[in-house]
Amino acid sequence: MSTKQANTGSGDGSLLRPDTLERLLTHFAAVSPDKTALIDPSNRNRLEGRSDNPPLRAYTFQALEATVSRLAIRISALGLARGDYVALQMPNFSDTPVLVLALMRAGLVPCLIPLSWSLDEISRSFERLKPKALISCGQLNDVNYSENMRELAFAHMHVRFVMGVGYDIAEGVSDLTPLFDPQPEARDEPFGTLGANSALSDLGLVTYIDPITPVPHNSGQILSNGLLHVLELQLCASDHILSAYPLSSVPGLAAHFYPWLMSGCCLSLHHPFDFAVLRDQMRAKSFSYFAAPEQVIGYLLKNDLPVPQKLAIVRRDSHLPGCDLEVLPSLDLYDLWNLGGLGSVPVKYHNNEPARLFEQGRICLASTTHEQLCLAGAEIKNDRLHVKGRIFPDALSLKTSLEWVSLKNRFDEDWLDTGLTAFQGPGNSILLGGGPVTEYRKVAS
Repeated sequence: MSTKQANTGSGDGSLLRPDTLERLLTHFAAVSPDKTALIDPSNRNRLEGRSDNPPLRAYTFQALEATVSRLAIRISALGLARGDYVALQMPNFSDTPVLVLALMRAGLVPCLIPLSWSLDEISRSFERLKPKALISCGQLNDVNYSENMRELAFAHMHVRFVMGVGYDIAEGVSDLTPLFDPQPEARDEPFGTLGANSALSDLGLVTYIDPITPVPHNSGQILSNGLLHVLELQLCASDHILSAYPLSSVPGLAAHFYPWLMSGCCLSLHHPFDFAVLRDQMRAKSFSYFAAPEQVIGYLLKNDLPVPQKLAIVRRDSHLPGCDLEVLPSLDLYDLWNLGGLGSVPVKYHNNEPARLFEQGRICLASTTHEQLCLAGAEIKNDRLHVKGRIFPDALSLKTSLEWVSLKNRFDEDWLDTGLTAFQGPGNSILLGGGPVTEYRKVAS
């Protein structure tokens, strides 16, 4: 039985149990095959230093599904075992989400390495997980990342394969670029049944707090954190997301990548941050959702650029943002909290003030869509917030097409330091900040 037959329902293309991101892709390829799904950044050719100026990739859901399956078939043929780790260091190009989905479909676990990491930092990240394969881009600006991965493979005996995608892939590195043709071909076949064997408890991907601290995310946690953003931001298939955060970051995953596949909307990419390119992208297309640091949001406002209806400021401290939000009274404004690389929480503004983040040991949202979000555990140690478990929505009364998401996916691992300054507030609340704790105690008092 093919993957499509195993994972789709009768007639309408709905999935019986779409409990992984790549199976959600199969769903939208069935129900919206010709809809534009994924668009490359407009400056990709310049970043790669290409003189031939090939057309940028823009995938429909059907073409994306075919490309993901094609890659999964090729990667599976290497003989890697299900659950093996694959280190992935890629820019914010369309190749990256395609590779993540293909590795998931092949039963492998992508480990998302930040593009800014040095060879030494990447080497240190290998010590705990020991990836069996490495994938990177080719030439980007002044660096050929596939050469770096080839060098790392020589130094680490656990690495069996080195692959690359993009421009000018180094000699000795397997070039996957020809498999990324976004046009579905007649010979493309469904991947098979391996992807259908996954469950909510299966490990989906790995991010990093630092080179020696990998953070595993299983499928249940991925879907739950994505569902949180879909509900709070009220995203749907008609939305158009502009993502300037790479998939190696939690905001890039939870605020963009997960909601994209859970809502079936369109995702355009921006390789962060080129303000001239960002300006052109904003003027050329109508985006409905954009999340970025405060200085980037400030740039949009100062330059009178078209601003998406849903605007989120990515934050790690408890001060109100410095940019003037009062000039945007008609927009849906959010603080996007990155909890130490573990999860991402959007908090909507009301009367230009954010809701309290913690109260009674829970993350509280002001939205009426759902009342509260939970952490498996949160406590203060040495004036810093430590958490146990993953963030997930309280959906006991949730009425949505995504009711199949299981919320019983807490971990019992050791307490993890989020890096956020925290101290006890009124009652059982926890107040957060990013600076010296004494400053926030003064503010609170």
